[in-house]
Amino acid sequence: MKREILLTLLLIVTATYAQQIFANDSTILAKEKQSVFQGYSGGMMLHAGYLFGQNPSAILPSGESISPQGMTTGIGGSLRINLRKHLRVGCEGYVSTMKSGATDMKNVLQSGSYVRTGSGGLIADACWRMEKVWPYIGAAVGGGAMRTLSVVEGTEEDWRPEDFAMLTKQGFGYVDPYIGVDWCMTRRVHLTLRMDWMLAFADKQLVLPTGPRFFFGFMFCH
Repeated sequence: MKREILLTLLLIVTATYAQQIFANDSTILAKEKQSVFQGYSGGMMLHAGYLFGQNPSAILPSGESISPQGMTTGIGGSLRINLRKHLRVGCEGYVSTMKSGATDMKNVLQSGSYVRTGSGGLIADACWRMEKVWPYIGAAVGGGAMRTLSVVEGTEEDWRPEDFAMLTKQGFGYVDPYIGVDWCMTRRVHLTLRMDWMLAFADKQLVLPTGPRFFFGFMFCH
């Protein structure tokens, strides 16, 4: 009889303790959901894209255009703070290089010619944090510069002065809408895929060339 009473009391204490733990966990989860700060994430991404549109200033004295159009590649990274349930804000920076050999001007511009864009700014997006995937959509605003080296006559393979080369730098401000998705490999590590189209402006004109870029990288979450 005593053994049955002790067993009954033990079951009651265990059930009460488990209920308290569950209640505490629920309270913690509820507080986390109500908290403004929901953690942060950051990482690096590689990207590739296609840029098109001729720069009206890239013209030889003969009137021939030397504005390239083609594939660009680059690298960069971003850092975000998660706020509330869906909002993320942060900053980012990227460098993209379009080499003449991967453009429609590869037979006009010599090896070493390029269009290089460096940019950085603030980002904000809406993110839906599901169990395995986090789709998101947002935009970035910021500034940067486009540097263009056009070697018409000469080569990068020697130390002689080039016969005909032009180097220009164009500063700009930009708006960059994007869409993407994170795949949660683990709670801390996400594989991210993203597509954007940076619209850069200088002197109230769209800076060319421009086009879509596709990103691939990893984000580390805390």
